[in-house]
Amino acid sequence: MNILLLNGLPEDYEGIPISADYRNMINVDLILHGDEGNETERTIAALHQLYPQIPADIAKAVEGLTWFFSRGKIESNDKKNDNNTKKASVRAFSFEQDADLIYAAFYATYNISLSTVDFLHWWEFLALFEGLPETTLIQRVMYWRTANLSDLPKPERKHIQKMCKIFALKEPDKIPMSVEEINQDTKDRVARRFAEAQAMLGG
Repeated sequence: MNILLLNGLPEDYEGIPISADYRNMINVDLILHGDEGNETERTIAALHQLYPQIPADIAKAVEGLTWFFSRGKIESNDKKNDNNTKKASVRAFSFEQDADLIYAAFYATYNISLSTVDFLHWWEFLALFEGLPETTLIQRVMYWRTANLSDLPKPERKHIQKMCKIFALKEPDKIPMSVEEINQDTKDRVARRFAEAQAMLGG
């Protein structure tokens, strides 16, 4: 879906209201990628977080979650498989651990205070996040965490390894992800647990 061609950003899915503010969607991300409860319980909690009132059609509710989280983008199975086969050791960023870096980057780049802005649509937030310049610390940290060290000169390799230790995430076994890859990972998680969530909700 092309954000430039939209007449306003969506705040519903097929007529079902959605809590579209970026804060709410970061909570959805934290729920789905958290460690509280099992994946079924986290999926249900994410649905409650997204919708002011969960629709009776649970299949549509899950579709709406994956659609809205990924900004209406649908990736092919081939691309999903490519994402799933990538090998690395850490996520590129964490909304929880890197909150201060993200806040500082938005303030410095866009003069947006993420703590006081009344409303910032999730799709707009992600577009701005992806557009942060390489000079921001969060972008440099994301590069350090995911850089392929094999082709780099030894001094640069040592520097990146040092920075990776300083900015190491608390999830060392997670696959490294860009914003797009995290979107796809969330879609995959929800899809895997949909049947269990539907049964638990009595659908």
